[in-house]
Amino acid sequence: MIKKVIKRVNKQKFSIVFILVILFLLTIPAFWNMLRFGIYTMHDFHIFRQLEFHKCIQDLQFPCRWASDSGFEYGEPVFNFYGQISYIIGEPLHLAGLSVINTVKIVFILSLVLSSFSMFLLARQFWRSNIAALVSAVFYVYAPYRAVDVWVRGALPEALSFIFFPLIFYFFNRYLISEKVRELVSFSIFIAILIALHNLSFLMFLLPLTVWVIYSLFISKKWYLLKNLVLAGILTFFLSAFYLLPILIEGKLVNLSKTVEGYYDFRAHFTTLGQLLISRVWGYGASVWGSDDNLSLSAGQIHWIVSLFLIIFVFYSKKLKDNIGLLILIALGWISLFLTHQRSAFIWEFFSPSHFLQFPWRFLSISAFLFSLSGGAIVLFIKSKVVKVSISATIIFMAIISNYSFFREDIWRPISDESQFSGGLWEEQIASAVNDFWPNFGNSIPNNKAEEKIVFLQGEGKVLSFEKTSKTVLAKVSADSPAKIQLASVYFPGWVGFVDSKKTDVFPEGNLGLTTIDVPKGEHQIDLKFENTPVRTIGNSLTLIGLVVAGYLIIKKRNV
Repeated sequence: MIKKVIKRVNKQKFSIVFILVILFLLTIPAFWNMLRFGIYTMHDFHIFRQLEFHKCIQDLQFPCRWASDSGFEYGEPVFNFYGQISYIIGEPLHLAGLSVINTVKIVFILSLVLSSFSMFLLARQFWRSNIAALVSAVFYVYAPYRAVDVWVRGALPEALSFIFFPLIFYFFNRYLISEKVRELVSFSIFIAILIALHNLSFLMFLLPLTVWVIYSLFISKKWYLLKNLVLAGILTFFLSAFYLLPILIEGKLVNLSKTVEGYYDFRAHFTTLGQLLISRVWGYGASVWGSDDNLSLSAGQIHWIVSLFLIIFVFYSKKLKDNIGLLILIALGWISLFLTHQRSAFIWEFFSPSHFLQFPWRFLSISAFLFSLSGGAIVLFIKSKVVKVSISATIIFMAIISNYSFFREDIWRPISDESQFSGGLWEEQIASAVNDFWPNFGNSIPNNKAEEKIVFLQGEGKVLSFEKTSKTVLAKVSADSPAKIQLASVYFPGWVGFVDSKKTDVFPEGNLGLTTIDVPKGEHQIDLKFENTPVRTIGNSLTLIGLVVAGYLIIKKRNV
């Protein structure tokens, strides 16, 4: 008897490994074009930010807060407000010897491969079928919006968030069934990662997650678990506090408000039904007012069509009660599509935090998750195993063949890191997102690099040396008289100054709000250091406490 059980378990493990290998092979066309020298053009600048994050690690600035080359090399507190999990994932690869370009490409590849595995894990949990899970996983990879994120926008954090949507659902379901602390802590950890990775994805994901939690508690009649879920929410806050607290408290000190103005006003970026359901237009341009966007905003024809077939099958089978969960997933998928459409504008106007999403069509990521997860259930309505396999293979083939051509570059640049970080490309990268993170201690934003690294605002003197790292500015000056000098580094709370090792006040001055310091007559060593403010220190401390608590609960309470 024992031998039979062992044999059955081993057979199941082999079956899962075999299917995962098949899934990996099916995912290859989505990233195959990346496996060559160079990099493709994209909207975002994550190669540059990976380099800036690497400089932080070199200088032992962790969590990273300051990007010294951003803002036309005046520096900006980019990582104080922008999620750095993407670059934390990539940094070991770069430290292992990979170029920055190859590091970013591999992280993009991981976003596709690991998301397919996490969806397989979740769909198998939902549908109790390897074939259904395979269908869901392939749907998940080949949703058109996945190609937009990776190959057009180059939205690295958003692409990686697809890994964590399924994992959050998966561990919540496990906790609901087992009520084990370990599963609850895992649920909390993955939410915290999603928040710190891409807070906008978390904001969108909150809708289906909340609905699913409420539905699950209602069906299982386990409302008593709500108290533990609240505690998990507190743990999530602690784990993500290093990122959340600076955003909430120091966000007013930079131009984050400009990220919802002008081009980034959400009102200009709604979709049409034609774009969502019919159009197969593909482009590498921008989202614009109206329906002339030069990029795909498709929900994926195979994805939404299968969802309609599922609704028909549920009612035809007369098993409505047994499939309420499936219908909820499909309904949430269509609600997500509705939120991309102009008709949902009243919701966006009412819920002001949604304005920071900028582009309503970002909800295509949520519809892709929900339609992919529910899509695998179609095989459950087929009784014949032969027909089930045939239909599954056909649907998988259709999903890939209809969408794989989107997973390719617009322009390929056969260049190395050296070329990427020099010349015109470097000028373009240091100017990226300058409006988003520029501190508001002045009244203007730079449009080119500073010609001089140090300027004497009052008095005269000479600059003997100047050096900058990701968290320091070091200079030696000779002043003919007491002087006020301004360094080519924008001021932001956290900068502290030393003149000949004696702490000295630093302050912003001028149109750009650059860091300014008073120096006496003579030759002096000027040291600026970027340190944590009380808010950042508290955030870091809370996260450290959260990590210790989470580790303790996972190790000590694994069977509870």
